Amino acid sequence: MIRVIYNPAAGPRAVNRISRAKEILSEAGISFEVRETTGPGDALLLSREAAHERFSTVLAVGGDGTINEAANGLAGSATRLAVLPHGTGNVFADEVGLPETVEGCLALLSGGETVEVRLAKAGDRFFLLVASAGFDAEVLERMNSRQKNLLGIGAYYLAGARHLLREQPTLWMEFPDKERVEAQAVLVLRGRMYGGGVTMAPEGSLLKDTLHVVALRRTGRWPIVRFALSAFRGTHLSSPDVLCREVDTVLVRCRVPSAAQVDGDYLGPLPVRVGMTGVTLRIVVPPSYLKTQNGKIPASSI
Repeated sequence: MIRVIYNPAAGPRAVNRISRAKEILSEAGISFEVRETTGPGDALLLSREAAHERFSTVLAVGGDGTINEAANGLAGSATRLAVLPHGTGNVFADEVGLPETVEGCLALLSGGETVEVRLAKAGDRFFLLVASAGFDAEVLERMNSRQKNLLGIGAYYLAGARHLLREQPTLWMEFPDKERVEAQAVLVLRGRMYGGGVTMAPEGSLLKDTLHVVALRRTGRWPIVRFALSAFRGTHLSSPDVLCREVDTVLVRCRVPSAAQVDGDYLGPLPVRVGMTGVTLRIVVPPSYLKTQNGKIPASSI
């Protein structure tokens, strides 16, 4: 039995994708039910309920925020998470190479691979993709759902341009060996990808048991602009101003109020500790994804 979770307020394209998904599942004779969300946190509660009721799979229709909620609801359970991407941010789709079509995504329910991955945690919230502090988190804090629905990824660029006019606070990271490093922006990634199709941590992988910290150490407006442009070109890691480190945990602090985000949604104020956990999540991915991971397939893969 599959539970399909989606936000009916996500626009006509989302409704069309849901309608097509229902047609495909019905034609295939697959038992399913559709549950609609009405606000933040609903996808988490509906996913947790599905795990408690022993659904085989939750199909989350949405962007990275919806996927994050579903992952938190399914954390540690036997229920699989499958994804039909839609929304402003689709880093998960880019990370694992999900098909663009409804038909392609639903074919993975039977023809894909189910892998068990370890979740990371920022504060008290699990995440699957990326947590960050500083510039991008503060931009997300100032965005609203109406802006995202109207402008899509353009809403982020607009909010980012406005935020550049503000003074940028200095963060500092504390690593397990007690080393402290100052930075303006701190990204902590499970996989390779960041928003906008940017490969931020080329050595990252959801199948690894570690995190990759990518941090801009130089402060000021123009360094953040140069960092963003070089990230789009894929040259950011060659800069002496950028730190990249593979870690299990890191603590991020700031002397003045600043923000953190997980998987594209505002998390809360700093400080925040980000680290790997022993809690796992079963996700459905294309077979091609495993071929790109240098043969690193967890023993728990099914």
